[in-house]
Amino acid sequence: MNVLPNLLIVDDTKLNLRLIETIIKDIRINVIKALSGAEALKKTKGIELALAIIDVHMPKMSGYELAIKLNEDRKEAKVPIIFVTANHFDKVEEFKGYDSGAVDYIFKPINDFILQSKIKVFLDLYNQKQIIIQNSALLEKFANELSSSNLALRESEEKFRGYVNNAPNGIFVTDETGKYLDVNKAASKITGYSGDELLTMSLWNLLTEDSLKEAQLQFEKLINTGLLKSDLAFNHKNGAKRWWTLEAVRLSEDRFLCFTKDITIRKEMEEAMKVQQSELEKQNEKLTVAIKKVQIASEKYAELYNFAPTGYLTLSPEKIIQDLNHSGVHILGKERSQLINIPFDKFISRQTLPVFNDFFKNIFESNTKGICEIILNKVTTPPKYLHIEGMVAGNGEQCLINVVDITERKQAEQALEEGRKKYKIMLEASPDGILIINLRGIIEEISEIGLELLGASKKGDVIGKHYLRFVPSEEQNTIQGAIEKTMSEGIAQNIEITIRKINQSLFLSEVSLTLIQTPDGAISSFMITIRDISLRKKMEKKQIHADRMASLGEMASGIAHEINQPLNTISLVMDNILYECSKDKSIGKDYLQKKIEKIFENIIRIKNIIDHIRAFSRNHDEYISTGLDINTSIRNALTMISEQLKHQAIELNLQLLEKPPLINGNTFKFEQVILNLLLNAKDALLEKKEKQPAFSNMFIGIKSFLENQNMVIEITDNGTGISEEDVDYIMLPFYTTKDTGKGTGLGLPISYQIIKEMNGNIEIISSPSIGTTFKIVIKVQNK
Repeated sequence: MNVLPNLLIVDDTKLNLRLIETIIKDIRINVIKALSGAEALKKTKGIELALAIIDVHMPKMSGYELAIKLNEDRKEAKVPIIFVTANHFDKVEEFKGYDSGAVDYIFKPINDFILQSKIKVFLDLYNQKQIIIQNSALLEKFANELSSSNLALRESEEKFRGYVNNAPNGIFVTDETGKYLDVNKAASKITGYSGDELLTMSLWNLLTEDSLKEAQLQFEKLINTGLLKSDLAFNHKNGAKRWWTLEAVRLSEDRFLCFTKDITIRKEMEEAMKVQQSELEKQNEKLTVAIKKVQIASEKYAELYNFAPTGYLTLSPEKIIQDLNHSGVHILGKERSQLINIPFDKFISRQTLPVFNDFFKNIFESNTKGICEIILNKVTTPPKYLHIEGMVAGNGEQCLINVVDITERKQAEQALEEGRKKYKIMLEASPDGILIINLRGIIEEISEIGLELLGASKKGDVIGKHYLRFVPSEEQNTIQGAIEKTMSEGIAQNIEITIRKINQSLFLSEVSLTLIQTPDGAISSFMITIRDISLRKKMEKKQIHADRMASLGEMASGIAHEINQPLNTISLVMDNILYECSKDKSIGKDYLQKKIEKIFENIIRIKNIIDHIRAFSRNHDEYISTGLDINTSIRNALTMISEQLKHQAIELNLQLLEKPPLINGNTFKFEQVILNLLLNAKDALLEKKEKQPAFSNMFIGIKSFLENQNMVIEITDNGTGISEEDVDYIMLPFYTTKDTGKGTGLGLPISYQIIKEMNGNIEIISSPSIGTTFKIVIKVQNK
């Protein structure tokens, strides 16, 4: 199994680390991340690094200091270092970086393509170094094993050693059945199969039918004599028939070491030579020299052409294909024999043919390198796009071009363009303001409504600026928390924050954030939706106050009952005193003191009721939320309605939790919720009494308890209940089940809003004609 090379990324900002990681996600490499120089040294101790990308300016330990410490004990295995900086600097600073071990610099903002290209270059150098080390070790192993063989094998050892060192030969090991046990990269390149694929196959799976019998005979000879050398035809993974020369020796009783080299070009030339055999025999001496030159050219061609990932083609000035490598064959999608001596422009679509003709003409006329993009005329879905670079060679007699398939990149660009069109339509059609920000927090796009909300006259006033410029400092933690939630969950909704306009005025908004990802799942940007809720908030405050006053109006007769009882008590006490005075005997001081205390006790009770009603009826918009005791709030609400319930023969049952935890909120608003639910319960009981005169056991229960770190308050009645249809709509504004003139339809929606502000929820459990339970669930805060 190939071990991925290690890449170290060091930056003291998490967002920068995540950005670099996103850019290089498609590169096969093991990433080690660190937020400081100390953490980087700790994580990389004893680990071989292919490359390090280090931020220059970091606290405690700068990038230069880290680079020096990183390479102190690495001797010859020095780590190449790319420094990242946001500032362009002078030569002194630049040489300081190179003295610290730098091989290159990257400037912020980071260009994705430049960073990827530089990393790939250093990884190629690292991989070539590893291949050299591995080949050296492999050759040493082969030399040790071959040293115990016979004299002929020892003589061939030097030949094979030079062959392996100087040519891209394939090397593999098989057992006595021909099954692959080990392969090198060159063997994979020759066959077109990966190393893992070859290890599931045998030598016989690749050979053509014509070569199979010959190879099996040769393999039996190898088993008997320990030596094999033969030219065999095999099927490349792309379906093309190719040739290789196979040399093998015995390593052990059931192990054979094999060397291969692609000799397809040589074989094709040998086939051509057979046709001219008579003439070749007459020019044998010249032919020997020519064959040697062809062999040398074949080896160079195989090394530089056949195994390159880029397609290479040689064209004549008439655009005729003279030669091409494996990648070129694969890109054009035909057999190699069907491509040689064919005009290259035959494969180009009509729409891009003028582009290619101009490109070809310019490089011959100016004798400079040229670049263009074309589409193949082969009918495929989607079309195949090619990037071409070319230059003139051979004294103007040839054109060398390299071809890269960029179809996937073009598809991505087209998909991106389609996406841009769609979100452009969405931006302009949305009734809310929409901003698109990148991973660095820079605003990249804004809708017309967004411009209006921020008070900007044109997009240039906003685009290119950091979004925090429009967020007051006291709200920045809130919006940063929303972004972190969006990063982890993909979305964050309905967050109330204050927004600062360009003219520095403020307005209350409700924002929602959505993560925007590329098709492969990488994070690209955020979409922020802004809604101005200043007017809505004012209306909500007015509605809450109006509902509170409506509740007081509805309780007017009940409040009279609350005050009437202490007044009656005072009246009785006074009558008793007057009666005692009418007698012809003096009144005792203790008696009079006791009666006066009774009078003042009831006067204070009346005063408390009136004070609480006055406080309850005020507008509490400026009230600061604090820790409230729900039992106290429940009892305060009952002081305004308990006598009314008693007068109407409604039984009240309290089961309150002793010493409940404090809940953060507005005590008067919470009383408004309790009062509203009690009034609804009372109306439901009286309505049932009116429909069923025999119904007499009217009951309201109030219960508080803890459940799963939540404070729960249940208000239950055995009244008319709520139908299943009404339960789904009863929390909507202006929806009421009461008769016309008996309800506003605001009580429950406002109560629900108040509980939501307290980080809670209201659940309804109801059965028609049986009763209803309103369950208030509020999360208990740690603070």
